[in-house]
Amino acid sequence: MQLKVRIILEKPLTLPAHYNAILQGIIYNASDSINHSYTKQIHNEGKAKNGVNKFKYFCFSKITGKYTFENHKITFLESLYFEIRSADAYFLHLVYEGFQKNGISFYEHHFNPILKLEDRIIQKQEIYIKMLSPIIALKPALDNKKEYLTPYDTEFIPYLLQNYQNKYYDFYQNMAPQLDIEVLDVSYRDKLVTTFNGTYLTGWYGVYALRSTSEVLTFLYNCGLGSKNAQGFGLFTVLKKENED
Repeated sequence: MQLKVRIILEKPLTLPAHYNAILQGIIYNASDSINHSYTKQIHNEGKAKNGVNKFKYFCFSKITGKYTFENHKITFLESLYFEIRSADAYFLHLVYEGFQKNGISFYEHHFNPILKLEDRIIQKQEIYIKMLSPIIALKPALDNKKEYLTPYDTEFIPYLLQNYQNKYYDFYQNMAPQLDIEVLDVSYRDKLVTTFNGTYLTGWYGVYALRSTSEVLTFLYNCGLGSKNAQGFGLFTVLKKENED
């Protein structure tokens, strides 16, 4: 399920360049205002059923709109838009109700957003996708340091597949159907180094192909690819092929 959020600005709104933690907090606060115990479970523990993996099953886009960028700050000028998706429809309904009831606040600026709930189902078994936020693929390395994989690494696709299998099993309590992932168009310009609450993260944009069942592709559309989805990473859009209307 998807929640599209649009805010009309009466005056420009300035945010730090690395605003993902702020947006994540807004999402949690909205859900928390409607159902505190459920939101606490998602935030603190994920929605894990197997006691090992902790997945939150939601993702969100970057904020878009006309903007200026200066001194590591981004200023939105007229309006802003972002999208939240979740395989957990109940959680997304909580966020929707929270936004409806309380609006949205960025610091001292309060807004009454324009909201649209959708439930897009991917009908195809093969899709081409473009990353709207970068894929993060990481694995533990020596000395407790984290190693970020790139699309050029042989371990990149196996990592994404294992991550998907863990998410799917934890959510449905069934073995995950087969998924094929193919890197189609990635260059070093697609690399992004950013921060979340002071921690540096490295991710990759680019174009990829996904092949699986309609159910699996819809699941991934809603909860994202790779790690750190609930921090705003791994969201993609589905591209149309040249012969499609």
